[in-house]
Amino acid sequence: MSRAHRFDVPIKADSIDSPIVQYGGNATAIHFTTHDRQWGRVTFERLDSIKVTRGEYEPFPRASKDEPYSWVSTISDSDWLKSRHRYETEYYGGAYNFGGDVDEMLAEYSHYLFAFHDEFVEAIAAGIWIETDSEMLITKPTSAHPLNGIGHIEEFERIEAHGISCEVRRNPLPTDQINRNSRLCSQTLIEIGADLDGSVNTSWRLTQREFNGTTKTYLRNYFGHAIHTYNHIPDLNEIRPIIDQWLLEVRERRRKMGKS
Repeated sequence: MSRAHRFDVPIKADSIDSPIVQYGGNATAIHFTTHDRQWGRVTFERLDSIKVTRGEYEPFPRASKDEPYSWVSTISDSDWLKSRHRYETEYYGGAYNFGGDVDEMLAEYSHYLFAFHDEFVEAIAAGIWIETDSEMLITKPTSAHPLNGIGHIEEFERIEAHGISCEVRRNPLPTDQINRNSRLCSQTLIEIGADLDGSVNTSWRLTQREFNGTTKTYLRNYFGHAIHTYNHIPDLNEIRPIIDQWLLEVRERRRKMGKS
């Protein structure tokens, strides 16, 4: 049976105002006013589905009657999440997310419930991020948003293999802050981009995520697929063999194309 579990977030929504739900690719977000009259925004990591319903009574029973109220919950044993996984498996299978693993939906996604005044927003996603500002955030991008990666950081180091140089950036935030943030969505620890033809594009990210009380680290490729999963935080030397092998493959492809 599906049940709602309190999900602690650092920001409290106003209990009276209704949200503004914006839909459209990476711009999809929930905009709301906070209890201290700021503007808040919820954005999503790998959003799969979102829906809005009217109502005064929560659509799922609480896992515990003694649990303190929270305007954000996660839903265990979600029929909606299982239905979405079945759909993706049946119609896309091996073509899911450019060759990704469709079972990531069961391993990494959550069914979120956001409760507002007489209105509920539900979403299936791999994570959420919540931020506030004195002004409405509908048209305001945030360069430091964790889901944007850390390409905006100016400091970087270089590594090289098979004649190809790469820029390596590290997350400068304190470890305890990264740990707290990873309870909401993935946090980039290391970002690697190959310098090809004078342009550097991020090709690999080492990310950290806490899910259901367990913290894991993922080495993800350009498409976001988890190529390797760790129960610890590997250093750069530990992931270098995978990166170096990829650089060898890049060099061979470029050689066949007649590029240096």
